[in-house]
Amino acid sequence: MFDTGQTDVFIKNGEKLEIDFSKVEKVIISHGHYDHIGGLIFLQNVANPEVFIHKKALVERYSASKFAGVPYDWNKIELKVNFIDSDISTDEVRIITNIKMREDIIDEKFRLSDGRKDFFEDEINIVIENFLFTGCAHRGIENIVEQVIKRYNIEYVVGGFHLVNASNERIRKITELFEKYDLKVIPLHCTGENAIKFMKDRLKDKCIILNSGDEWGR
Repeated sequence: MFDTGQTDVFIKNGEKLEIDFSKVEKVIISHGHYDHIGGLIFLQNVANPEVFIHKKALVERYSASKFAGVPYDWNKIELKVNFIDSDISTDEVRIITNIKMREDIIDEKFRLSDGRKDFFEDEINIVIENFLFTGCAHRGIENIVEQVIKRYNIEYVVGGFHLVNASNERIRKITELFEKYDLKVIPLHCTGENAIKFMKDRLKDKCIILNSGDEWGR
């Protein structure tokens, strides 16, 4: 399982889809923002998975003046937690950390408790078979794709691309990057309607649009 949402809503939705959470063996948290890590405390009520999370994910962080970090007392997490700071593989999942930022595209509103810019050093992406999954791609979807594709045979990119406030020029360049590597994309979460529309218009059937509750298979 990759991320847990903000609350227990994912459990309620999962139950409607007849998902048995007791079978979840591992959970990977993409980064320490509340809307990705918030549901973990609820998951432990219905499952007992092993957790993989970056050791810097628990830092106090803000979005503008709003607290955006872990929304509960971490000491209440009773699951086995693996704090990592380098790439590892677990079964068929490759956990990727430390993406280098060749372009600094971090939004200025993201800050740490001491006022320094939050560069999301805790961000994790994962590769399963020929799929690259991103949580928010805060460190730049272009940076992530360029570095991961050199190491793995990637055909699909799935997740949040964090392009909600991106310029049309940046969206165009990223779409061209997907074209360059002949990638199929499933843009979700924080990608933004403007970016999704542009990608769909440009990439046609190589841009797959999914919403909450949708199921998709190759």
